[in-house]
Amino acid sequence: MPFRLIEKFIETLSPATMARLARRTPPSVIRRMAAKHFRQTVRWAAARSPFYQRAFAARGLDPAKIRTPADLGDFYTTPDDLVANAEDFICAPPSIVFESSGTTGRNKRVYYSNDELHSIGVSSAVGLAMLGITAEDRIANAFDFNIWIPGMVAHYGCMATGAFSLAFGKVDPIEVYRRLEQYKFTVILGEPTWLIRLTELAEQHGARPLRFLVGSAEEMPPDAVRWMENVWKPARVVMSYGSVEIGGAIGFQPCLQIDGYHMDNVDYLTEILEPDADGYGEIVFTTLGRRVMPLLRYRTRDVARLISEPCPCGSNFPCMSKIRGRRDELIVASGGNLYPLMFQNILEPLPELTHDWQVVFKLEGVREIMEIHVESTNGATADALDPRLRSQITDQYPDLMKNLALGIFQMRLFVHRPGELRVGRKLKRLVDLRFAHADRAALAPGLSDIRS
Repeated sequence: MPFRLIEKFIETLSPATMARLARRTPPSVIRRMAAKHFRQTVRWAAARSPFYQRAFAARGLDPAKIRTPADLGDFYTTPDDLVANAEDFICAPPSIVFESSGTTGRNKRVYYSNDELHSIGVSSAVGLAMLGITAEDRIANAFDFNIWIPGMVAHYGCMATGAFSLAFGKVDPIEVYRRLEQYKFTVILGEPTWLIRLTELAEQHGARPLRFLVGSAEEMPPDAVRWMENVWKPARVVMSYGSVEIGGAIGFQPCLQIDGYHMDNVDYLTEILEPDADGYGEIVFTTLGRRVMPLLRYRTRDVARLISEPCPCGSNFPCMSKIRGRRDELIVASGGNLYPLMFQNILEPLPELTHDWQVVFKLEGVREIMEIHVESTNGATADALDPRLRSQITDQYPDLMKNLALGIFQMRLFVHRPGELRVGRKLKRLVDLRFAHADRAALAPGLSDIRS
């Protein structure tokens, strides 16, 4: 049967049936379909996108001869391209735009059509079905409905499952907790730091049985999973990996057999750029179905490795490790994307501070701590500076202050003497000590208390 007829037939199936079919589809069939969609996407983009037309012409690439990603040579698209040229990627009229902060604080813009949002919702529902979520579940969606995409995509996915759901958005966790018994939720979706705060409430005041807590948008502290599952018995805590540019989830955890993700190789073609000796490199993906703003070989700056061994669970979906880190200085923490320019803007209006500062992210148990280390030229104390610092955050980055007010993380200010933070070497501005791959060598020399 021709692939197009197969695809038309699949579109008539429910997400649950799609999930069962996907588990059994031979990998060779998926690879052939992905190769076909890759060629179609390249030709579509080259015919309609000013950005791709310029890039292909500059490299002498003939779209008709491109059959595999390797045929594109050293061509990749980057977050900087989206910041500078977002509208030049557009190949068809969009219905909606989502934004995501880049490492410099300039916004990346990604456009979608209504049909694409519907398709992403169906794919999300297939992923939820693979986890074991059914139309009989009752879902609380606490992903953010701000300018970012997770709340909307999760909402479309919930609707496609046929399950009862409530689109909370990123409210104070107490609002969801108060309604657990009223609506008898069995599944809760949200960012890991938000889910941790909700679990703290349940530990203090009592928890009702859940089936799943599903996180995304940032990494889950390793110790948090066992604790959360113990509080919410018999729930499983699972994660997905996605972004505004990905649109949905490119990785999901439908089983307990592997410490990583199963990959969606139907909607995305994934590569690892410049892998090291252990196979870790930058995740690069190509969208295979989007027509408004297709992304060819998009560099995520996230670092992971593909796992060649088949998963013991029997699924034919390939696997990827957890994210090991990033190739830039953006850190996903405290319920959002944080970058050096953000803290530079916050600290600059405080004239008694030097230009040297460092922000350290760490865990105390499962609670995330943001430590802001600054140098004062006039002996100002942390108690004196803290209210002014919080005022700057409130004025410039209210979403960050909102997350602090919700108890998603704790913030602590430490004041040092001039010259303590930098001793003859480059000072890394953001240092993440939360996970096993923490870069302790990047700590400022003056922070010996954190080294121990």
